Amino acid sequence: MAGRKCHDCFCKEGELHHRGCDWERCPFCGGQLISCGCCYDRLNIDVSEGTWAYSHGLTDKQEERWEAMLILMGKIPYVDIPLFCALCGEKDPDFFLDEDWKKYVIPQLQGKHLCIRCYKRMKKLFPKGWVKAKEVKNG
Repeated sequence: MAGRKCHDCFCKEGELHHRGCDWERCPFCGGQLISCGCCYDRLNIDVSEGTWAYSHGLTDKQEERWEAMLILMGKIPYVDIPLFCALCGEKDPDFFLDEDWKKYVIPQLQGKHLCIRCYKRMKKLFPKGWVKAKEVKNG
């Protein structure tokens, strides 16, 4: 559908994200470009604690080289891809944070999207956490 825009940088479908957009994907690993670390790997830059890159990031010259590598590889344009709750199928559920996510959400769902209703369902199913789920005894 024409007219859809990225909710972060507001580029239109088919256009490239603006630099620094949270939704821009890395053409090398497919992860979030601003946090994936491919720039350091591909440019062979040491980012271990105590290095200049660790505390400052890329230099302007390194940033230019990285941008050229992205262009050569092919920057990924924005396409509105809906997300679905892994349990109920709700389209594009609101994002939320909960520090107890891993306590209540079983491992098979931890890397998936859940709507708040299904997350609350997990908390109700496992009030003490899924690790402490009750065993059912037969007979």
